[in-house]
Parts: sequence; structure tokens; C-alpha cells
Amino acid sequence: AVISYDYDTDPEKREQTPDFYGYVPSNPRQRSLVFVTMVFFGAGILMIRCLTIVMLGMIGMSWALAYIGLDLGLYLALKMLRGDFWYWVPLGGNTEVLSSIITRV
Repeated sequence: AVISYDYDTDPEKREQTPDFYGYVPSNPRQRSLVFVTMVFFGAGILMIRCLTIVMLGMIGMSWALAYIGLDLGLYLALKMLRGDFWYWVPLGGNTEVLSSIITRV
């Protein structure tokens, strides 16, 4: 929430691309309301994910581990598709792959 808020309220970014930035209003009260809403929305999503893991764990530990594995697998696949997977340290070979996985997870 904080990164999106900071990017959207940056005057330079609003001037460069006004079609994309500008969902946070300029009025201080409305701006605070948007920020608080974004924080609660993020906390709610995290709460839902945690409760999902707990409920799947109550059904069976294999279900919870499968959910976590699928979630991490989709995250890493998305990172690879976007070209944002490799860690910046040029270690080479398998060490580079391992360091990228450890850093991303």
C-alpha cells in the first residue's frame, strides 16, 4: 500500500503520466481515507491467505503444503515470465539459480 501510495502522490509521476497516476485525491481527508483503506485491504488479503492455510491444515497437512507450494510456484513462474527472477549477483551456474530462488522466496 505504501509503495503504490508514494508513487501515486509523487508530483513528477503525476505530471509525466496523468492517465495512470492520480487515483489518490489531493484533498488531505480523502487522501488519508484512501491510504487507510489500502492498508486494511492489504491486511485483509493477508488474513484470508493465512486463514486458508490454517483451514487446509485442519483438513490435512498435505493440502496446506500443496497450497503453499502452488502459491510459491506461481509466484516464481510469474517472476520468470516478467524477467525479474535473476538476482543481481553474478555468481554463475547453479549457484546463481539457487541464490535467485532463496532471495525471491
